[in-house]
Amino acid sequence: MSRRVLSAPDGTKVSRFNLMKLQGRQEAAAAGTDSHHAHHAFDELLHRPTTSSIVDLNRALSDAARHSPAVAISLFRRMVMVARPKVPPNLITYSVVIDCCSRVGHLDLAFAALGRVIRSGWTAEAITFSPLLKALCDKKRTSEAMDIALRRMPVLGCTPNVFSYTILLKGLCDENRSQQALHLLHTMMVADDTRGGYPPDVVSYNTVINGLLREGRQLDTAYHLFDQMLDQGLSPDVVTYNSIISALSKARAMDKAAVVLVRMVKNGAMPNRITHNSLLHGYCSSGKPNDAIGVFKRMCRDGVEPDVFTYNTLMGYLCKNGRSMEARKIFDSMVKRGHKPNSATYGTLLHGYATEGSLVKMHHLLDMMVRNGIQPDHYIFNILIGTYTKHGKVDDAMLLFSKMRRQGLNPDTVTYGIVMDALCMVGKVDDAMAQFGRLISEGLTPDAVVFRNLIHGLCARDKWDKAEELAVEMIGRGICPNNIFFNTLLNHLCKEGMVARAKNIFDLMVRVDVQRDVITYNTLIDGYCLHGKVDEAAKLLEGMVLDGVKPNEVTYNTMINGYCKNGRIEDAFSLFRQMASKGVNPGIVTYSTILQGLFQARRTAAAKELYLWMIKSGIKFDIGTYNIILLGLCQNNCTDDALRIFQNLYLIDFHLENRTFNIMIDALLKGGRHDEAKDLFASLLARGLVPNVVTYWLMMKSLIEQGLLEELDDLFLSLEKNGCTANSRMLNALVGKLLQKGEVRKAGVYLSKIDENNFSLEASTAESLVLLVSSGKYDQHINAIPEKYRPVVKTRAV
Repeated sequence: MSRRVLSAPDGTKVSRFNLMKLQGRQEAAAAGTDSHHAHHAFDELLHRPTTSSIVDLNRALSDAARHSPAVAISLFRRMVMVARPKVPPNLITYSVVIDCCSRVGHLDLAFAALGRVIRSGWTAEAITFSPLLKALCDKKRTSEAMDIALRRMPVLGCTPNVFSYTILLKGLCDENRSQQALHLLHTMMVADDTRGGYPPDVVSYNTVINGLLREGRQLDTAYHLFDQMLDQGLSPDVVTYNSIISALSKARAMDKAAVVLVRMVKNGAMPNRITHNSLLHGYCSSGKPNDAIGVFKRMCRDGVEPDVFTYNTLMGYLCKNGRSMEARKIFDSMVKRGHKPNSATYGTLLHGYATEGSLVKMHHLLDMMVRNGIQPDHYIFNILIGTYTKHGKVDDAMLLFSKMRRQGLNPDTVTYGIVMDALCMVGKVDDAMAQFGRLISEGLTPDAVVFRNLIHGLCARDKWDKAEELAVEMIGRGICPNNIFFNTLLNHLCKEGMVARAKNIFDLMVRVDVQRDVITYNTLIDGYCLHGKVDEAAKLLEGMVLDGVKPNEVTYNTMINGYCKNGRIEDAFSLFRQMASKGVNPGIVTYSTILQGLFQARRTAAAKELYLWMIKSGIKFDIGTYNIILLGLCQNNCTDDALRIFQNLYLIDFHLENRTFNIMIDALLKGGRHDEAKDLFASLLARGLVPNVVTYWLMMKSLIEQGLLEELDDLFLSLEKNGCTANSRMLNALVGKLLQKGEVRKAGVYLSKIDENNFSLEASTAESLVLLVSSGKYDQHINAIPEKYRPVVKTRAV
């Protein structure tokens, strides 16, 4: 049987079997298995008795180029040396060579090959230039690529096509020159309209849209281009829609993102996982968890399988908002659907448990993570160590710190910061400083958090010289402790009652050249006032002005409040009058503070006068101010005046709160006006407000005093029906009041409720029981007391 023979375009007889055999060798060699075979196969073509056509050689060269550009370049050199006299390279050959040289980064060789094309007089097509343009753009030489495409190619009779332009567009966008890319895109449109050029396609638009969005603050421009694309009759693809939806989601413009999604589905572009993940992230960032969960459910319903990023995003939001129980359900669903949680997944849920203080759940999850082959990384160790520190388990935190090293993980700056803070919390400042030295010796750079924790720890131990030395070192390392840093430290010290130490920090700020601002002064002034050192606060106010820092309303309010609480109402009034002359207008907080001070000083007439002046001056009152006025009047035997003000507020539908009603009900009951108090209690319910525990206690106390025990029981039942829960304090107070009135049987009923709710018997309640038994007057009722409390009573009575 004779072998089939083909005729090449030049008439050469070529065996199909031999040609296939040669191509097979070339493909295997070009794939990287054997470069020697590639050369051998190509040599067989070159040295055949019958001359190979340029078509055969170009095909072999192209096959090699697909897998190994370097091998193809080597074969071309062989071809030039051996076959050039008989079979010279043509335009296709040089196009392959230009592509290969561009791909391996030998632009000099690519330009040389292009030069050969030009000198040969061939008319190169746009596709010949494309690899060279792409290589230039990849090397951030887009300006040179633009010069070739827009100036030199037309001179050579070659018009850039849409692919050429798209390469340039991508190059410009990769160099953050999206505005120039936008201009070039518009040039393409104009060229198409006027000279029959190449209009931009979907890829061109996608490239520029992505470039604009990557640079940020270009969302409006990108969105406009998206609309323009539709006007041009182009149908955006999934990539286009995903880019726009992702950008809108990042900008939290979820209403617009939803509109684009509807348009996407309507135009036949089906949302994929990227689309849904963008929306889910956007809804979570915008605080819309229900919409985020809706996206998640829609994904599952539409057959779009969520990935680890989907689950992590949703779990992250839930955990950050104290909903770790729901996050755990998402986690379990993830595992059930066959997805493998990664370190970030475990870290997210662990952080959620840690934030909520669920240490047992945290440990169970950690054990699961290790069982599934994922070892804790820096992030997870930092979570665990930080959680132990937060809950005061410093020894456990230090054990974990040591375990981290044993597992081959060197602590990072965050880890050291947590550990140093933990050591400072328990007063082990020297140990914290030792860890600081270790951090430095390991080549890590301490950050502002590390310095802040250490400086605070040193200050707490009165090591001011060392604290100052550390502050100077902090500045020397280029970390400038600003006033926010020091203000935070001052605030913490003042709240802890360490005002003297706070003053030392205040003085330290000057020595390390940090400007003290109004917040600095206000913080220390408040600290002095809280601890009754008003004169020190006043001196600080004077120094503040000398320091060139202008006091604000908060400064004056703090000082006025300090004077009032210390019974120095005249000083408070004097400062109040100075405010306007100093360019600071008193606000409602200032007036409220003065009113409260006047009422507490029993200067009711002056308080009333100020109240009337405020009304005439058009000052708008808030409910807090009215509560101060009503309470002040009631406490100074002006209940009728308070009631008139209250009734007026009620009639004009002013926003009243529970505290307002409680003030008035308490005053009426103390004045023996029980029916009016009952009416007010009823009007509270009619107003749509739910009485709180204080309201109910006021009414119940009154009923006990009046001996109306059946009404007491009815009221207690209504409390539970209205969704208000009796707390331990209220039940103890009820029992104590009933015992004072000798109502032992009824007290026994409410003692049982204390037991039912697992509340503890307060010392005062137990004492009332003991006194009752000791008197011997109620021995016949002793069985009414729940058995649980009888031993306590008998023991104490003895």
